Amino acid sequence: MKQKLELKQVQRLELDMLKILVRICEKHGLRYFLAGGTLLGAVRHHGFIPWDDDIDVLMPRKDYDYLIKCRDEIESSGPYKFSAYELGNLNFPSAKIYDLRTTIRKQYDDDDTEQNLWIDIFPMDGMPDDEKELARIYRKTLADKRLLRLKEARLGEGKTALRRNIKPLLKMMLLPINKDMILAHIAKLSRRLSEDECNYIGYYCGYGPCERMPKLPFLKETYMQFEDMQARVPGCWDYYLRRLYGDYMTLPPEDKRVTHDMDIWIETDEAHKEQE
Repeated sequence: MKQKLELKQVQRLELDMLKILVRICEKHGLRYFLAGGTLLGAVRHHGFIPWDDDIDVLMPRKDYDYLIKCRDEIESSGPYKFSAYELGNLNFPSAKIYDLRTTIRKQYDDDDTEQNLWIDIFPMDGMPDDEKELARIYRKTLADKRLLRLKEARLGEGKTALRRNIKPLLKMMLLPINKDMILAHIAKLSRRLSEDECNYIGYYCGYGPCERMPKLPFLKETYMQFEDMQARVPGCWDYYLRRLYGDYMTLPPEDKRVTHDMDIWIETDEAHKEQE
C-alpha cells in the first residue's frame, strides 16, 4: 500500500538526494550551486522555503557532463535513479535524481520520464556579452521549452476552461514535431559557447536573460547553511537573487505561497521508516 506524503516528508527525501549529489560532487571535485528557490530558501530561511517542494542545482557544463558519468555511483547510493537528456531517459534538457520509493501524479503534466520524486540539476553554458544576441537565443530555447511542456500536458486538466478545451487541438497540431528534435535544438543552442571563452554563464532553458551571471563572481567558492548541511552557493548570490526575484527578502502574499501541482506517495513500509 501507499501513503500520501506531507510536505515535510517530501523535503526530507529531497534533502537526502541533495546530500548524495553533494557527496559525489565533492568526491570528484565537481562544482555545483544551489539555485532558484533553493538558494532563496538558504538565504532567507537557512533551508527550504517553508512551502517549497523541490530542489534546484546549477552545474557548469564540464562538471555536469562529468556527473553524468557518475550515474552508477549515484544509483548505488540508495533507492535512486539518475536521468538526463544526454542519457536518453529524460524529456527535458537537464538531469534529475529520482527516489524510486515514491510515485507522483502531476495535475497538469503527463510525462512518462517523471514518475518519482526528484531533484533538478541544470547545466550552465557560456553566454554572449551582447544582450541582443542573448535575447535572440533565449527566444528560441524558451519557445522550445513551451513546446516540450505542451507535448507533455495532461488532457482534461487546465486552470481555465479555455486551456482545458484548447489542449487537445494544440497537442494534435504538435504530433508531427518530435521531442528529440526539440531537445537536440536546445542542446545545440546551449552548447555553442563554452564557459572558458565567455565572461558570462547561465542556464538557457530557465527563466530567461535574467539568468545570465558574471562568470568569475558566480563561480567564487562560497558556502551557506541549508537545513542541517553546508552547501555551495554562487559567490554573487545576492545579485543572482535580485535578478530573479527583486526584493527577495520580502515574503510573498499568503495566496502566492504554493507548492507544485502534484501529489506524492511512498510505499507504506518506507513511510514508516521515514517517520522513525
